[in-house]
Amino acid sequence: MSVFLAIVFLSLNVGKSGGAIKPVVTFTPNWGNILYNDDVTLTCDVPSTEDPRTYHWYRDKRPIPGEQQSLRIKYSREKDSGDYQCQTIGGDISDPVFLNVTRSHVILQRPPSAIYEGDPLTLRCHHINGFIATNTKFYKDDREKKSSESDSTFHIPNIRRSQSGLYKCTQQIQLYDHSYVKEHSDFSFISVKELFSSPEIKVTPSRVIEGDEMMVRCDTRLDPLRGGTELHFAFYRDGGTVRGYNVYDTYRVPSSQLEDSGKYTCKVRTTSDTVRKMSDGFHIQIHGKDVK
Repeated sequence: MSVFLAIVFLSLNVGKSGGAIKPVVTFTPNWGNILYNDDVTLTCDVPSTEDPRTYHWYRDKRPIPGEQQSLRIKYSREKDSGDYQCQTIGGDISDPVFLNVTRSHVILQRPPSAIYEGDPLTLRCHHINGFIATNTKFYKDDREKKSSESDSTFHIPNIRRSQSGLYKCTQQIQLYDHSYVKEHSDFSFISVKELFSSPEIKVTPSRVIEGDEMMVRCDTRLDPLRGGTELHFAFYRDGGTVRGYNVYDTYRVPSSQLEDSGKYTCKVRTTSDTVRKMSDGFHIQIHGKDVK
């Protein structure tokens, strides 16, 4: 998935985007941290069908030779660690994505992008080449979540903000001749970001007179880094549905009546329904025309 951003031209000076959509750097395999001697391929994903293109790559804002869309790092070294960005001629530069190369027996791998509520999350307990790994265990805040002899991954299909915390994995590492056997571990703090804020009911006008047009808005703030996420809104009065889910965040009453008074709430959800939030109740009183 989140997880996610400077706008820069070829000279690496800040500039205007000109309305273009920035490319995104993706990793294959999709891990932001790898071990010494691992292979990884970085791809410059550009949301356009124009082809062919000339690509430019940067690590820590320094140019990397080559003009290809994919950048393969074979037998990685610690010097390969850094923030990677890409761009095409005349286009915006991507947001930086950090690759970390370490020397260790075991690392807890996680995706390079930000993690948002509702995302699927896979963690991997990865060991150094040339060794056998057994008895993999995963922990969250020192509580064991999974233990397996053969499966080195831990998957959360729909992560919640309450699942933020310190994750750790352990493995028994041994040489093929069993001359070395030892348990190794690694940990990573997983912070789950809010996709959109809890909604609030806003009404216009603030004082509604019978016969007025009334606009009831379900106000929420979507994280700008996930600005392409489509949200659906539904509205309720005194617990009953007055408008089912659709893409409009406002419920319109062309000519409000006294019976439109009541306690209004709204719900917001993603199209996949992986994240759903409900507002607090907000009482709206429709005043009669003769009421001052």
